[in-house]
This record gives sequence, structure tokens and C-alpha cells, in this order.
Amino acid sequence: MDEFSHYDLLEVTTGRKVAEGHKASFCLEDTTCDFGHLKRYACTSHTQGLSPGCYDTYNADIDCQWIDITDIQPGNYILKLQVNPKYLILESDFTNNVVRCNIHYTGRFVTTTNCKISQS
Repeated sequence: MDEFSHYDLLEVTTGRKVAEGHKASFCLEDTTCDFGHLKRYACTSHTQGLSPGCYDTYNADIDCQWIDITDIQPGNYILKLQVNPKYLILESDFTNNVVRCNIHYTGRFVTTTNCKISQS
């Protein structure tokens, strides 16, 4: 899947998009699960999916797992993450697919705070 999730970096005051990225996915599996949740899906056993309470995680050094902020000025931003943006994967609930986080970029470091589920 060429775009499992989409990332927008937005200006705080105007909401203007200043950078974007996306997460490509070649296999969805339960890489890690919260306590009390069991892994059900594994690419090595040819079963794809994400169980409730589980996550499919990738390292940041894998292509299409980051936003290029090379030309971004230090300051405060909003990071908007949307999972399954094209609704290609069947879900029981699409209302929890957007998260917004506050971003503070110093020019060297990024701090992420106050992440919340959003409707858009």
C-alpha cells in the first residue's frame, strides 16, 4: 500500500501546510501489543492485520516513515496524522483515524506534546 498514513506539518496560526509525508506499508502486522492484548497477525505466517491494542511499528530510517523538515524554520507547529486516509482498509470505526499533536522545533530538536484524536 503506497500510503497507509499521511502526515501534515501545519502552521499553528494559519493551518497552512508547510511539509508533508506518508507511511508506506508492505505488510500490516502486530509488531507490539499493549499489556493484555495478544498478537494475531504476522507477515511471516502470511496473515495481515492489526489487532485491537496492537501496533505495526517501523524504524525511522526506513524510507517513507518521516517528514523532511530541512527547509522548515524553528517554531511551533501542529502535526496532523491520518491513518487509512483513502479508506482502503475495512475498519469498524473510522472516527479515531486523525491525531493532532503540538510540535516545537528548535532547529535541532523536535518536541511533541498534547496529542489528541481529532475529527479532521
